[in-house]
Amino acid sequence: MKKLLYISLTTAAVFFSSCSKDDFADAYPNPSTVETTNVSKQFAGFMKINYEDVIPSYWNYYTVLKSTSLSYTQAHGFVNSSGRYVSGAAPTNRWDRFYKFIVQYRELEKVMAALPAAKQAENRIYTITSTIYLYDHTQKMIDNFGDIPFSKSGFISVVGTNYAAALAKYDNQTELYTMMLDQLKAFSAELNSITLSSDVELDFKNQDLINKGDLVSWKNYCNSLRLRMLNRVSAVPAFATRANTEMAEIIASGQIVDENIENIAFRVYTQDSDLDTSGFINALEDDLNNLAPKPMIDHMNANNDPRKPWLFEKGSRVVNNVTIVAPTYEGLDPTLASGAQTQLITDGKIAVYNRSVLSRNKWLPGTLINAPEINLILAEYYSRNGNAATAETHFKKAIRQSVEYYVRLGDKADVLNWKPTVEPTSAEIEDYITAINFAGATTPAAQLELIAFQKYIHYNIMQADESWAEQRRLKLPALPFREDETSSIRKTPPTRWTYPTSESVYNPDNYNAVKANDNLSTKIFWDVK
Repeated sequence: MKKLLYISLTTAAVFFSSCSKDDFADAYPNPSTVETTNVSKQFAGFMKINYEDVIPSYWNYYTVLKSTSLSYTQAHGFVNSSGRYVSGAAPTNRWDRFYKFIVQYRELEKVMAALPAAKQAENRIYTITSTIYLYDHTQKMIDNFGDIPFSKSGFISVVGTNYAAALAKYDNQTELYTMMLDQLKAFSAELNSITLSSDVELDFKNQDLINKGDLVSWKNYCNSLRLRMLNRVSAVPAFATRANTEMAEIIASGQIVDENIENIAFRVYTQDSDLDTSGFINALEDDLNNLAPKPMIDHMNANNDPRKPWLFEKGSRVVNNVTIVAPTYEGLDPTLASGAQTQLITDGKIAVYNRSVLSRNKWLPGTLINAPEINLILAEYYSRNGNAATAETHFKKAIRQSVEYYVRLGDKADVLNWKPTVEPTSAEIEDYITAINFAGATTPAAQLELIAFQKYIHYNIMQADESWAEQRRLKLPALPFREDETSSIRKTPPTRWTYPTSESVYNPDNYNAVKANDNLSTKIFWDVK
């Protein structure tokens, strides 16, 4: 790859948060001195630049998620320290990386636009698939921040030294969702009729880091992303009719991620590149980030959840060089004072996430869309529309798939010390499903409680962004939190992240337009309950 612009900005605000204006010319060289790229290689570079946002990595888990989404959702147990509900600098890390990502997308647009019209048409698949991938991550940014700079972002290589032109306005979050849903619907139709030349087909297969050029997978990805987004806005009055209508159309098409073999992920194929999860061990095991949460463990204990030994290990401690394992699985109680929590941890009583299957597994995929997630969305859709029987079918299917998903994650584990030796039987899985008793939930509200808790378990630490969005949207599961009485800013988990301070300093005119909503209490537009 000859040209991949690793620029740390999309607006001047992102760049100037770490550099002065005098540094700008040195940091961004004259484009005429940079060798050219081509569409397919720029496409691969665009996908690769944010791989640490997808593949479990030290950067994303340790610098962003551990103090934000993982704690706000009780995906892991955490000590009740002062200021724990104030996100601090973590959102800045995600913000900066997202705009590096957008810069690469704009560069791909620029390279594409420079082609003759016939070549643009021939390479259309790169525009469609790169935009699907962009919208997946843009949705997460909106779900975390609300309004974001988007339509005017990332054009720094176009505007050159015209710094003012690089300062991007904030787009309305509702309008962005609408635009993305419109385009994804159009892409879904286009993917059904698109044909690739032999040259493009081969190149696309080689440069596609996610689906390896498989157009069926891209159709499934596109439609499943639409399902996720439509379901998220389904309670917003302006979207309710559209959500029901289009979800029904997508389901009828059959072009969705419905089985685990169809999962969309950033997979690890070799340990000879930086596209691996080697840093996940430190991200999860350092500073007690792998502690088990009490609500999840209590449910698993009470219902004999077959995923429990694949997701967790019993607590342990070493005494006189002998490892003493706790007799039962126990999660960290979020309502205890920090001193009592610390004592339980010191005594080795708290379970931890399984080291063989998860934190020391260098082959973990970076999840984008998976079948259990989609079937839980379908269960919610059918329940909401009064079809309890079909909702139950998808609910049960999602549980079976979730068990399979976590058992199969252990297949390539390098460290086997903590990997369970016996896989759960079909009877054990069905016994768990029976214990959950979806049929006994006779109202949509009761059904939704069961669906939401299964989302909580399935997402756990592996899909923290989606879990936090769903918990804010549904207000389920109703998890207990101890208030932070030491904080004058936020005593309970927030409803959004705040913007980086660099925005108010270097992009003040545009920031001032959204300043009134820049606090930890403003809800994202789909958060209507």
